[in-house]
Amino acid sequence: MRVSALNKLLQVGIRVQVALATALLLVGLTVLMSFVIGKRSGADLQTQIGLGVSDIARQMADELDRTMWTHRGEVSVLSTLSVLRELQDTQQISDIINRLSDEIPIFTWIGVLDQDGTVVAATDDVLLGVNIAQRPVYQYGKNGQFIGDVHDAKLLAEKFPPHNGEPIQFVDIAVPLFNNDDQFTGVFATHLSWEWADNVRKTLFAGQGIHGDVEIFVISEEGTVLLGADTALVGSSLELDALEQAQQNNIGWKISKWPGGAEYLTGFAPADGHLDYAGLNWSILVRQPVDEALEPVHVLRRDIMAWGLLLSIIFSVIAWWGAGFFVGPIGHMARSIEEMKRGEIDRLPDVDGAREIKILSNSLQSLLAKLTEKDAALGQMEHIAHHDNLTGLGNRLALDVYSEHALARADRQKSQLAVMMLDLDDFKPINDEFGHAAGDDVLREVAQRLRHCVRGDDLVVRLGGDEMVVVCHMENSAAAEASVLAERILNAIQMPFITGGTHVSIHMSIGIALYPTQGRTIDVLLDKADNALYAAKSKGKNCFVLYSDDIAQPDRRSSLTQERGFS
Repeated sequence: MRVSALNKLLQVGIRVQVALATALLLVGLTVLMSFVIGKRSGADLQTQIGLGVSDIARQMADELDRTMWTHRGEVSVLSTLSVLRELQDTQQISDIINRLSDEIPIFTWIGVLDQDGTVVAATDDVLLGVNIAQRPVYQYGKNGQFIGDVHDAKLLAEKFPPHNGEPIQFVDIAVPLFNNDDQFTGVFATHLSWEWADNVRKTLFAGQGIHGDVEIFVISEEGTVLLGADTALVGSSLELDALEQAQQNNIGWKISKWPGGAEYLTGFAPADGHLDYAGLNWSILVRQPVDEALEPVHVLRRDIMAWGLLLSIIFSVIAWWGAGFFVGPIGHMARSIEEMKRGEIDRLPDVDGAREIKILSNSLQSLLAKLTEKDAALGQMEHIAHHDNLTGLGNRLALDVYSEHALARADRQKSQLAVMMLDLDDFKPINDEFGHAAGDDVLREVAQRLRHCVRGDDLVVRLGGDEMVVVCHMENSAAAEASVLAERILNAIQMPFITGGTHVSIHMSIGIALYPTQGRTIDVLLDKADNALYAAKSKGKNCFVLYSDDIAQPDRRSSLTQERGFS
């Protein structure tokens, strides 16, 4: 009996030893694989987070440039009014100016100067009769259109209350006035309150999710902080590597050390103008504390480690129960794992033995294969599945996913959607004359222009060839807003393209269907937008058509044959 008891004790000891040895090997292997995969996946996720911050900077820059371009155009159009050019009826001019200031509050002060620089009409008669010939709006405005950078208002400081406890600042826009005889009669000058940019910073790009509390800064060409959440930095000069990149017209992100010594994930982008507006060479920086911004990376690594350790525990329990019967095969397996850790083999060999041993061996092989494959495919799967390789636009799958959420959102908010079917007119001759590479260049540029035309939460999709779809949210009158957007797209596409040093002109036809009045599923809306598109082409192309019930079903085959030159 003593011998049997001793043997039993020895058997239990071997079982424990084998279980412990197997557990240690599995934990070591899991930690190693989790560290490698976590590091690679974390690097990919960190890149995606950085790109998100840089995208906010780019959107802020686009919004500032678009706003300045819009108001510059408004000033130019107003300067063509006959009553301003002739400069005779100052009372009527004053009425126009005050009405404009009421309707567009961003124009804090509007003034009309005579040819000597004296204010003859102004908002609320502020500075009326004062000669400001020495101010930049007159000195530069009399020679042509002038857009001045952000500055303090020396003459208006006492007339307007401070903003956030600081003196109000302005951006100037001025144009010369000429009468019908082309004689210089004066200057039309405006001061745009810089407060509008602060509102954009606070509301338009407040961010969501991991970028919910980013800080946005607007930097002048000289490196001075014009606008930012940290008021202590406003008015000071910054010296950051991220700022240098933005000033070199680069878009991207860095981990930078800001004044005070703290490190921030910093996105950067230049505000380099919009269309024919050259911009004021502002730079946009968006920052977020590194630990806060990269928290998802740390969570991912912890999750991978936790799951790895959990799997180790599971397989250790299996080893515990099977150790008494499978010491030999498990020992062989343990040696193979050691060889794999040393890099002598790249996969675990098959182990002969009982069914449980084979299951354990196969499970380990599958686990390692899946972990390795997941690391290689994780960064590519989502992009490949949802984007077009040539233009970077979304594809049909992206459209289906987006439309499901967009339709639900429209139902919740009682709002509307516009679905636009776009097709380039006479695109085939470009391929025939300049080659398919030139055609690809044109498609990529078209995609870029379409992105600039829509808002950040709208979707642009390429279905194939030169056929694209835009889905956008409408806030008020869907038909009117969709028409304005369609006009903007047509104007953007009409701008010449440059490919291989050659200027290429092309036009576009657009068909529009509205949700929910003209359909409640994306397929129905696409079909009606397609009908409207062919109606637009039948009208002579280079136009848009809103779907209506009287639009005839087109002969799509003949239309496609005529449009693309198929026989």
